[in-house]
Amino acid sequence: MNRKTHTGRQRFFNGLALSVVTAALVTGCQDLNDIQHIDPLKGVVFKINYEPSPTTLQGLVVDARTGESLNSPVQIRIYGPDASRVVTYEGVSTTSIKSNNADLFLGLKGTVPSAAKPAELRIVAEAAGYISSSIYLFVDKAKPEPFSIRLVKDAAPPAGVTLSNGVVETSSTGAVRTNESITTPTSASMTTSATVQIAANTQLKDTRGQVVSGNLSAQIAAYSSLSELALRAYPGGFTTRLGVDDRGNKDVVGTFTPAGFVTIELENSNGQKVSNLSQPATVRVELNGDVLNPGTGQKLKAGDQIPVFRYNETNGEWTYERNAAVSQEGGKLQAVISATYAAGYSLAFWTPSGTTCPGGAQWAITGKPDGKPVSWKLYNGNQLYKSGSTTENAINIQSPFSGAARLELYSPSGMMIGTATVSQLCGSHTATVTYPANLVDLDVAVTAYCENKTDVQISPSAWVRYRKVGTTNWQQAFLTAGKGKLVGLEANTDYEAGVDYNGFNAVTINSGQTSGSEMIKITLPKDMSVCQ
Repeated sequence: MNRKTHTGRQRFFNGLALSVVTAALVTGCQDLNDIQHIDPLKGVVFKINYEPSPTTLQGLVVDARTGESLNSPVQIRIYGPDASRVVTYEGVSTTSIKSNNADLFLGLKGTVPSAAKPAELRIVAEAAGYISSSIYLFVDKAKPEPFSIRLVKDAAPPAGVTLSNGVVETSSTGAVRTNESITTPTSASMTTSATVQIAANTQLKDTRGQVVSGNLSAQIAAYSSLSELALRAYPGGFTTRLGVDDRGNKDVVGTFTPAGFVTIELENSNGQKVSNLSQPATVRVELNGDVLNPGTGQKLKAGDQIPVFRYNETNGEWTYERNAAVSQEGGKLQAVISATYAAGYSLAFWTPSGTTCPGGAQWAITGKPDGKPVSWKLYNGNQLYKSGSTTENAINIQSPFSGAARLELYSPSGMMIGTATVSQLCGSHTATVTYPANLVDLDVAVTAYCENKTDVQISPSAWVRYRKVGTTNWQQAFLTAGKGKLVGLEANTDYEAGVDYNGFNAVTINSGQTSGSEMIKITLPKDMSVCQ
């Protein structure tokens, strides 16, 4: 009895144990299955410091009159000795970019450039309704100040630029039917004019050698040699590299001192543009007598010889054509150009840099607190040569012109706070400023987010553009890994600040904030590597 009872209990407990083990195994398998579907990174935000390369370049294409970035698509083409090193912000190699927001955020592969071995780029920009232009960059550090390319708007040119439009009738063979003459008007800011004369029977062809026929729209633009806004729109800037200059020097860097610039554009209703003329057009350019001849150190006069350079709007290159003699007609100075291309023509003195100022020019700024910003303008005689801004206590000019120069320095609000004049720009100089008191700094941060992800935050190294609300005077500050300061702000004042990337990502901030960092946000495309 007891034995049977013992055996029954044993069977019961054995069965119970088996049931418990089976249940445990079933439960364990279910837990394991759940674990396999758990995302261990759910809720985790990846924070990345990002830049496309050690050397980054930021730039804007702006309206030459307003200084504001274009609100229309811009086609960018990149040339020059280091063009093959250029990458987009997404890290893709390129020499051609279609920017819908007129901003450029580029990287430069390879060795970081230096003053001893700068990188060189020629960047060409064109947009519908504007005269195309370019800039020649000498990049000498990892994070150079942002650049701008200024385009003249056909319908609203800046002071110092005048335009004239006409119609040139051609036959089916592209031959001009009658003698044509177009003259640009004068104005208070542009006291000289330019006249283009095209003889009858001149055959017009495009870059492929095809005839251009029909009723062609003609546009002539003339740029003042003394207006600051016109000089800022001068294609390529004044310091550039030429394949051959007027002295026969090859592949040489130098500086233009412009006396006049004219563009000629001819186009039919199909958008076909004229490039070549079978016989030269006569271009008469009136010249301002206040322009200085760097060869003589005197004002321009009859009998002077001025080199003529032709501008290629497609690749931004200048080509030396010939010299033109200055004459006096009707009380005004003028020069005559024989133009076999519909292109830009500049009457400009050329000075090779290596022969005049191999060591460059340096200005030490005294009276400015460390890290505070100043804007500056450098004049070649009475012509604006270059402008910029810096938080450093020195300004370095690579490959400058030789001769008298004037430096003007401005506070963040645009008030002149110092000036200095020297008889010879080359070498080292000092400029003293009286810097405004009670300016404050403000911590700021930039964070980029992927348009297709919420778990990735990028802290980019980038330049931030900012200005006092209601003013036009922009300042800029560089943020490393998304963090930095806006400096030189008026206390308790609203500022507009942002990064130019696929548009101006701006916020309004107040300089009276005493804690934390103001945040600027930008959105990155989903096809960018860090967003995939």
